[in-house]
Amino acid sequence: MSSDKNLAKAAQFEGDALWSSQWKESFGEQTIRQHSQNMDELNDEGIVLYTSWFCPFAQRTWIALEEKGVPYLYQEINPYQVDPTEIGGYTKKPLPLEEKQKKYPDFFACSPRGLVPALQVGNTAKLERVWESLPSIEYIDERFNTDTNTNLMPSKPIQRAQARIWADFVTTRVQKAFYQMLMDQSPAGQQAALETFRKESASFSNAMAPLSEGPYFFGSQFTLVDIALAPFWQRFLWVGSHYCGLRVDAEDSTDRLKAWWKAVSERPSVKSTMVGKARLITSYKQYSTNEGTSDYARGLQTSLQGRTATKED
Repeated sequence: MSSDKNLAKAAQFEGDALWSSQWKESFGEQTIRQHSQNMDELNDEGIVLYTSWFCPFAQRTWIALEEKGVPYLYQEINPYQVDPTEIGGYTKKPLPLEEKQKKYPDFFACSPRGLVPALQVGNTAKLERVWESLPSIEYIDERFNTDTNTNLMPSKPIQRAQARIWADFVTTRVQKAFYQMLMDQSPAGQQAALETFRKESASFSNAMAPLSEGPYFFGSQFTLVDIALAPFWQRFLWVGSHYCGLRVDAEDSTDRLKAWWKAVSERPSVKSTMVGKARLITSYKQYSTNEGTSDYARGLQTSLQGRTATKED
């Protein structure tokens, strides 16, 4: 029988006490194992990625490190309470701030708000700390010149500006509409969010380079914009279809995005961060029933309540 101590740990790998027999490990779990080794064996410069396997924002930074071929230590941060009665022990109920600070002091030194992702680079004499997903991608791109010759930002100033604009568009428009659809418990609210999601996705698709120039946002070059959207599109396809019956291929405007996703999902840097599908879907259960109490969930709940109040007025 498993001990209480083991039961208090959320499932991460096959064989863990709370791991479901319905799950299978995938490339993401393999990558986590590989990069959860001793730091001295990985990198003299001391690169630590503070992340959470289920977080799409953190996955952005993870993809950037994989794309650049940078050695790093993967440090898992679980900001939520563990409930052994839930599959995997997964909840969206945050740990009290003081408990989180006590459990992860190095992480909080790196991320002032206690949110993933965060990066720590260097030794104790000189540390560089970066948090937030999009700034961390640009930092990784500029800080680490690798043999891969992979640049995550376009060379032209106008395209660099456009990359930041559309990466922000993913964050503030596309993914927000999806989570509203996932959490809204009324059919009318879900339909409204779905229509918004499709409209925003179409706007993004129309801004992409023609497929004849290459599959990515700017054509042949894989950039910040592609990384910004990839973790969320993965969730649109997996989580959205499971809980909401979402079909992102139901609209003609997503033809360009279908070609984009085929290329992106097969890219090694993205594939290596994709955890098991069934496991990821399970982790979104409390979002789908609007029971999450994380900061992100509360922000969306406030938005949903405001929308409802406006309609009633």
